[in-house]
Amino acid sequence: MKGKTAVLAALLLAVPLPARAFLFGGATDKKAAAMLSGMRASSALGDCKAVLEIAPGFLGEKPPSPLREEAYIYISGCYEKTGLTDKAIGLYKLALGLYPENIFFASRLAAIYNQAGFPENAVPLFLKALDMKSDDVGANLGLARAYSVLGFLAKAKVFYSRAVVLQDFSDAAVLREYAFCMLKKRDWGEALYIAGRGEAAAPGYAVWRLVEARVLAGQGLYDRALPVIGAAILLEPSRQLRLERALYLLLDGLPDKAAEAAGSELAVNKDDALAAVVKGMALYSLGRKTEAEAYFGTARGGGSFTAAIAGSFLNMAADKTEAACKK
Repeated sequence: MKGKTAVLAALLLAVPLPARAFLFGGATDKKAAAMLSGMRASSALGDCKAVLEIAPGFLGEKPPSPLREEAYIYISGCYEKTGLTDKAIGLYKLALGLYPENIFFASRLAAIYNQAGFPENAVPLFLKALDMKSDDVGANLGLARAYSVLGFLAKAKVFYSRAVVLQDFSDAAVLREYAFCMLKKRDWGEALYIAGRGEAAAPGYAVWRLVEARVLAGQGLYDRALPVIGAAILLEPSRQLRLERALYLLLDGLPDKAAEAAGSELAVNKDDALAAVVKGMALYSLGRKTEAEAYFGTARGGGSFTAAIAGSFLNMAADKTEAACKK
């Protein structure tokens, strides 16, 4: 939460103030300006409680438009930071209607839509923001994420590429996102290139070896993927990586070794659904179908992915049994 607060606070401070923000008329305007000054100082300190306490009185003064524009930045930002998302959305929409040239309102509303799982609503807002400022990193990255979720992977590539170039390939987390998006796209060359840039930005992390292994596996080169996933495991031992290696063993035509690898994970946790489905598939490949069925039964109790695989194998076994009985 602290990291998110710091980022948003930096955004607030980076937004240019309206040109007429300091031109006041009568006493009412001066009072509003003083209250705005208090909101500005509180926002800089990250004190959203103070910002939101000042806001009703400030708005009650019916301040001129430039002062309201600046105040909306602080108020909406604090709604967002304090979890009042509905209020933030409402104020961002109002502010965007009143101040369509202010990139802050478009970008933040789009970011909320992205985070809430409505990328189709985020896309036009990010495009609007980029019309105003084509080199905005946040808008390029947000649009890439929205397109990725929507399945428009070629478009996602365009905006991920712009974002990482604007960041000078320095943000390892964004490079990771980009690489995995390219794996989904099956753009093996770009995935490898980005993994290489990731290694340069944050050396020694298993994720870059994992991307390389998945590129090889995606091309059916499981024998070459095995030592690479092995290197990833040495860097970051984890159940997920070990089971991915077991799956590569199975796909490389080594079901006995795959069964052994999956069995090691089941020795630690007999209810591990993913390990159970890998071992079940390995045993099935070895012709030990009765043994395999027990593991598929365990896998059915896991998530939807493992349950679906286990169910398909169990149905296949049932169909073969029924066919044999009819003979």
